[in-house]
Amino acid sequence: MQFFGKALTALACGALFASASWAADVTNVRVLGWYGNQPQSQKLERPFWEKIGERTQGQFKANFRTIDELGLKGFESLRTLQSGAFDIVSFQISFVSGEAPVLMGADLPGSAFTFGELQRNLAAYQPVLEKELDTRFNAKLLTTWSFPFQILYCKGQIKSLDDLRGKKVRVSGALSAKLVESLGGASVTLAGPEVYQGLMQGVVDCAVTGSQYGNSNDWFEVSDSLLPIPVGGAGVVLHVARKAFWDKLSAEQQASLAGELKKLEGDLWRMGRESHENGINCNIGRAPCDGKLGKMTLVESTSADQKRVNDLLKSDLIPLWLQDCNAASGTCGDDWFKTIGAAAGIQP
Repeated sequence: MQFFGKALTALACGALFASASWAADVTNVRVLGWYGNQPQSQKLERPFWEKIGERTQGQFKANFRTIDELGLKGFESLRTLQSGAFDIVSFQISFVSGEAPVLMGADLPGSAFTFGELQRNLAAYQPVLEKELDTRFNAKLLTTWSFPFQILYCKGQIKSLDDLRGKKVRVSGALSAKLVESLGGASVTLAGPEVYQGLMQGVVDCAVTGSQYGNSNDWFEVSDSLLPIPVGGAGVVLHVARKAFWDKLSAEQQASLAGELKKLEGDLWRMGRESHENGINCNIGRAPCDGKLGKMTLVESTSADQKRVNDLLKSDLIPLWLQDCNAASGTCGDDWFKTIGAAAGIQP
């Protein structure tokens, strides 16, 4: 497979990664992070692994690389773990939804509208995530966290989701595409760097992304209305360890590493919240703002809009997701409704 050729080349060239070793009471950890252009990677994840020795009193030493540094694609993240090329991997679940649809159940659009609701859902769904990672991927779940919610940038004055009818909307995945279509819009696939020009030239009327990403890429210059309702979900990320690696650690090492990762998880959640609010502030020209000041109009989410998305989650999105998920797990639907469904008040 092409992936394994890439992985072997990466491992062979320049001795980028040390083999797992327990010599001199120090365990070398090969870590694959998510995309390096994200502030979560730059400001939190990379510094965390660079200082893991200090944080664990010399128990660990990490060799950290981001997925884009190695020229890999997002969907290859879990495969790198299974191949044994890495000991710990972080990845956004939407990128592996094809081979791991059960994981995608943690971030269905319409199941959470706030970070508090999202954390509640993930806590309820954690046993399902743990079981799926263990049985299908020989992996152990270490952290769950999220990027900012995927919200709407639109040209013109948009007052509610009703105004998406007839609009061409750049989406972030199959489920957000289905949601947009159910709302009467037309879903369009565009790479992130193409969206600015697409909005400017009318290729799309609206586009879905995080508030901070859109601000840093100047989408506020070519759009007018900002709708913070998360029609694209959130962007949930997991840190997982290869079980063969994890099981070789002593109980003390496991507790030490898990404890430090729990602190990292908390920092990542805080950054997600702060980035979301900061991005919104910047786009509408409100302080505090660490980015670029725009002049967009903020269209607050209404209870009617939230109910409509929630209803479409039940009638359209969950059935679409279950087509793949039930094939991967015969208990997928029951597991979801007993966990996230029960927590969010969503029943079949």
